[in-house]
This record gives sequence, structure tokens and C-alpha cells, in this order.
Amino acid sequence: MWSKAVLIFVLGAELACCQFNLALKRPTSQSSTWGGCSCRPQGQSDRAVDGKTSGYWRDDTCTHTKYKSGNWWQVLLDKVYRIDAVTIYNRRDCCGERIIGAKIWVGKQGGEFKECATVTKLIPVSQKLECKTGLEGNVIKITQENNYLSLCEVLVWGQDSDGDDKDKDKEEDKNEDKDSDGDDKDKDKEEDKNEDKDKKKGDKEKKKKERKEKKKKEGKEKKKKDKKKN
Repeated sequence: MWSKAVLIFVLGAELACCQFNLALKRPTSQSSTWGGCSCRPQGQSDRAVDGKTSGYWRDDTCTHTKYKSGNWWQVLLDKVYRIDAVTIYNRRDCCGERIIGAKIWVGKQGGEFKECATVTKLIPVSQKLECKTGLEGNVIKITQENNYLSLCEVLVWGQDSDGDDKDKDKEEDKNEDKDSDGDDKDKDKEEDKNEDKDKKKGDKEKKKKERKEKKKKEGKEKKKKDKKKN
């Protein structure tokens, strides 16, 4: 029999294999963009979802804001998810301490945001920050109030939201009701058809009986007439 530790390890690996990065290649934006010099591309926001995790500015894969305060970066997911965690890849060539104090937020486009987690220490390469339970949204936002914000990759982990499950259940119930109504209508049609058949059959038998009785009556009357003649 497997031990509890082995079971936990296997289940964890299975879950990890089935999750995928929700932020990859999704639309992004940020408060401002700093580019260094004209000889190199800017530190644009989409660098954080390009799938590259180098951590070195020269590799053109890190974002960079222009000012030292009031900075934010965000990514728009394809739909609302229940967010489990966010992984941040930090600068490795320099300035790694700038990420300390950054906050991760989860919200819906045009709505309110709730805090997922806060970076409390230097991230040498990357760190997966677990979110508070029950956070749902289609926008992940990272803010840094007291320093430049530079992100070399952001990965978002989550699963379908309860809202999606409810909508799916509603759709299934709706389809079931349609099917049920269709079945009931077909059943009613079949019953009406059978009733018409029975009615026609009954009318036919009734007419046959009436003809038989009429014939019988005519036969009796004929016999009476024949007797009178004799």
C-alpha cells in the first residue's frame, strides 16, 4: 500500500501537469515604459508574457516602468478564472531588490480588485506566490508604489471559476428542459394520433353495428309482411 507522502506527491504532480499558464501571450499594459537608449527595444509590458524567463535586460525579455513610484502592470486573461497562484521571474543582472513590496491583485475588468499576495523578500530567480482562497477574475495586476517595477515573466495559475460552472449547469438545465419539452410534445402528438385512430376505429365499429341492426330490423319487418300476405 502506498504511503500518505507518496500519494500526496503523485497527486501534486498530476495536478501540476494539468495546469497551464493562463497569462502566456495575453494582452498587457503598464503605467509607463522606460527604454534605456534608442539602440535597444523599450521595456514594454508584453515582455512579461512572452514565454522567456532569462532575467537579463540584454535578452529583451524584462519590462521596466519609467518612474520610481505609483507603478502598475496588468494582464487580461481570456475569461474569468479562480486564481490559485502567480509566479514572478525577477531581474537577475541587477536591481532585484526593486520587486520587494510589490503587490499582486486579482479582479474583473472594470470592477474591484482584491489582494492576492505581497512580495516580502528578494526574489533571486523566481517565486510562486499563493493567492488567498476564493479570488476570481480575468485581470491580474501587479503594483509597486515605492520603486521601479520590472518583471521578466509573469505566470498565472488557476482554474475555471464557480461562475462558469453555474452558467454551465444553467445551460445544461435549459437544454434538458428543451429536450423534455420536445419529448412531451412528441408524446402528446403520439397520444393524439392514437386517440384519433381509436376514435376512427370506434366510429367504424359503431357504424358497422348500426348497419347490422338496421339489416336485422329490416329482415324482421319483411318476415312480418310475408306472414300477413300468407
